[in-house]
Amino acid sequence: MVDESMSAPADTPIPPELSFAEMFAAARAYAMRSLARRESAESELAGRLRKQGFNEEVIEATLEYCRGHRWVDDERYGAMSVRAGAAKGQGPIKIRFDLRRKGLDDVQLETAFDQPELDWFELAFELLQRRARASDLADFKLRMKWLKYLLGRGFNQDQARYAISAMQEKGE
Repeated sequence: MVDESMSAPADTPIPPELSFAEMFAAARAYAMRSLARRESAESELAGRLRKQGFNEEVIEATLEYCRGHRWVDDERYGAMSVRAGAAKGQGPIKIRFDLRRKGLDDVQLETAFDQPELDWFELAFELLQRRARASDLADFKLRMKWLKYLLGRGFNQDQARYAISAMQEKGE
């Protein structure tokens, strides 16, 4: 049984396709709302526009418009993500992986990580200080557990070993 009130009469015209200008205006409005909520990389914004059903021509024009107004800037986004990740206790390997997944290239990554105020060795040490006790590091198994923890958070071997040795020196 078909509900007659829900179906359109046969003689109702199908709405014409939207023009490029109308689609561009709609995509631009969507991008503005999306970027007002949260900073995004270009590839993230393009993905959200694709999900909304905009074609590639409109997406590229929208991204160009957003770049021109500096609404979207991958270098700024990368630098912000590096600082935010460091504040959350993430190491450079994890942050680099996340940014690469979001579409940043090698040049943008190098620019993002070029922040002299970030000392990854000290950040690893501070994270370990917050999480572990110096007495934990006397036992080899616990020391390896904390080393694995730091490696899992995205710090490299040198940074993790520095944090453990500095913590041991502090505990003595």
